[in-house]
Amino acid sequence: MKLTIAICTRNPRRDYLNRVLLALAAQTLPRSEWELLIVDSASTEPLTAGLTSYLGLASRVVRLEVSGLLRARFAAIAVAAAPVILFLDDDNLPAADFCERGLELSGDWPGLGCWGPAVIAPECESPPGPGIAENLGRMACCDFPADRWSNTLDVVPPGAGLFVRTACARAYTAFAEHDPRRQLVGETAERFFRGDDTDLVFFIVKNGHGAGQFRCLHLTHLMPNRRLTPDYVVLLAKVAAGSAMVINHLWGVPPRRESRLDAFVYYLKALRFRGLAKRIARAHRAGEAEARELIGSLKS
Repeated sequence: MKLTIAICTRNPRRDYLNRVLLALAAQTLPRSEWELLIVDSASTEPLTAGLTSYLGLASRVVRLEVSGLLRARFAAIAVAAAPVILFLDDDNLPAADFCERGLELSGDWPGLGCWGPAVIAPECESPPGPGIAENLGRMACCDFPADRWSNTLDVVPPGAGLFVRTACARAYTAFAEHDPRRQLVGETAERFFRGDDTDLVFFIVKNGHGAGQFRCLHLTHLMPNRRLTPDYVVLLAKVAAGSAMVINHLWGVPPRRESRLDAFVYYLKALRFRGLAKRIARAHRAGEAEARELIGSLKS
């Protein structure tokens, strides 16, 4: 067994999840070399192993009675049987050679603790409206012109299609699982928050490993209509700004206090914005304000 593929999901859209499973069934990596874990993060209708049997895919389903992406990943890490884990979301379509190429990178780049795709292309359910296409990068889409890697936090691959050495993942679990402050990162049924991917990559890099993104790894990110709205883009901007500030705080970078001059400079800049751009700017500032309040309540 060379690779554990972990899909952490809660109330998945079944047509999207079926497409993900079909993409896995078509992988060029022999099935004898990988296992499939599905972590059911408190779905209303529990998932079963029969979800994959019609494709001839063997899978293990781990059921959690509490929601939360971070908890789901901890569960996958705990039972992974292979030396490398691939985290896929329930709307990520890997190219046919994705797993094979990812394992090749594992051997070619022994200094990397995690790596992922440099090309994540959106597939939108409907054509995105004005201002939406320009903001798809907020939804884990990217197209870097060349491979990139670093051991200084210059490269932070997203959780979509992320390969992680199991030893690094388990070290992170031991570090973060019982830290109540880190239970604030990641999305749950009650809270829309981000940062768990970044926290994992930060830990890996801070502990002497590198992170990379490679153009040989291609992933398609399925975009439902509910995400292709101005309101969702504005929400993402707010969440991203606040999450980044909280993660930086957890890694020893205190939030800078906003001075009157900062507020005045923001006001001047905001005068240039119109429409969605103005809403995003306001959301960014609101996210940072909420993060400062949250950080003030955290115990070190």
